[in-house]
Amino acid sequence: MTEGRRGDLLLLAAGSLLLFGAALGAHDLWNPNEPIYGEAVKEMHARGSLLVPYVNDRPFGEKPILSFWLGLAASRLLGGVSETALRLPSVVAGTSIVLLTYWLVLPYAGRKRALAAAVACLTTYQLWWVSRTVQMDVYVALATIAVVLPLTRILDHGLAPWKGWSLAGIAAGFGFLAKGPVAWICPALVVISYAVSTSRLRAIVTPATALGAAVAVAVAAPWHVALAAAGHGDVLHEVLIRQNFQRFTNPWDHVAPFWYYVPYVFIDMAPAAFFAALALRLPRREDEQRLARLAWIWIFAIVLFFSLSKSKRDPYIVPIAPAVALLASEVAVAFAEGRLTIGRRRAFVVIAGLLSAGLLAGGLFVAFRLVPKYPDASAAGWALATTAAIGGAALGLATMRRQRLTLALPAVCAALYLVVAIAVLPALDAFKSARPASEAIAALAGDARVASYNFWVWRAEYRYYLDRPIENITGPDALRAAWSGDERLVLLVDRSTIASARSVLGDRAPALTRSVGSQTLYVFTNR
Repeated sequence: MTEGRRGDLLLLAAGSLLLFGAALGAHDLWNPNEPIYGEAVKEMHARGSLLVPYVNDRPFGEKPILSFWLGLAASRLLGGVSETALRLPSVVAGTSIVLLTYWLVLPYAGRKRALAAAVACLTTYQLWWVSRTVQMDVYVALATIAVVLPLTRILDHGLAPWKGWSLAGIAAGFGFLAKGPVAWICPALVVISYAVSTSRLRAIVTPATALGAAVAVAVAAPWHVALAAAGHGDVLHEVLIRQNFQRFTNPWDHVAPFWYYVPYVFIDMAPAAFFAALALRLPRREDEQRLARLAWIWIFAIVLFFSLSKSKRDPYIVPIAPAVALLASEVAVAFAEGRLTIGRRRAFVVIAGLLSAGLLAGGLFVAFRLVPKYPDASAAGWALATTAAIGGAALGLATMRRQRLTLALPAVCAALYLVVAIAVLPALDAFKSARPASEAIAALAGDARVASYNFWVWRAEYRYYLDRPIENITGPDALRAAWSGDERLVLLVDRSTIASARSVLGDRAPALTRSVGSQTLYVFTNR
């Protein structure tokens, strides 16, 4: 490795760790999923269990085991389960994606493009977000690029098939342990479609393919076999069948139309996605042409696959972030080098100008609409408003002068991300965190029995911060029996179920009322 490449990788690693890891534990775990996954790690830690995650003392089989193992490892490294420890594995995964993006582009288009693509990937909104939260989609993105990279090295750069497939098998195996079959499907769609489009399917399907498959199974299978051997067939069915195939074809939540991801490609992949379209039919060398083909196939194959699923959430498409960055970086480098046509150059400037105007407008909106509305978070609001306004002005100035524009945009993004991480997200705890409500419940309950009414079984935001079991009472008859029993009961009821609970509780006033995110929590006690 040359000194320049080593310096690039060190710079990218430092930048990634800074943007993804800044103030990592400064805000609490938020719904919908962070408290669930955090509670699973906490209970595994308390039980000394490595095989099955538990949430509220029940086996939790919705996700494979790897992210929980990583959370446990980080917790032991940092001296206990905490927000920082739980999120640290995501930071490492996001940083790895940025570095692999650089490594993927390098032999196709050289060091400048590789560095530009990695920076574009680093400053992509959705990748930044999933790389600092407790969730699993970042591992699908990592598995995707970690499989695509060695297999395209076989196709385009002469890597020995046994070596490429071995590396791909390791990445695929760990991806399966983190998110299940989707971590195989995404890279398979990309690589197979790319090979078919270049009439080289036989070049990728070789005897070494069996080696890669064997390695992937060897990495992923032991945990699944251990589950079966220990009699946890229900967990195995949940994690393999219900959460994948049934969710894809007959989902019970997050149902959305086929075109759902069309706007989210631009929202979640901003700002890179706004420039990527300008990469269509750019004049290129042969290697760059292959890279562009790969990137377009990567985007369309994965977005189409998730569009076919009836259950949709915008983080699902985060695996396309490197591909969007590849295209955006090509446009940015061509702009900086003066190689764009007049029409594309004007379009580039217009897009940058619109982003500048959007930042200025956003800063003014925060300053004059949101800060007065939420005075308790005014310091964070002013920090965000000021950064957005200054960033918008700086980007606008660079746009008008058409100088250093390709440097100004990622710099503005980085500044915004840092301000959001350090100031805004902690301030939002007052609106989104369950910690204050949990502390109030603990003070009210003492040694009393604590239960919830008709909660989703995996609701864990109160369990995580209350740090005690919460029984879930289902149905008016069960509530009536508990409410009229001899034992003191502290009952948690959501706004969505308060009418049903009132059929038993009557007009009793709640002992506590708290807003947690979009939910209103009512706390009742029978004594």
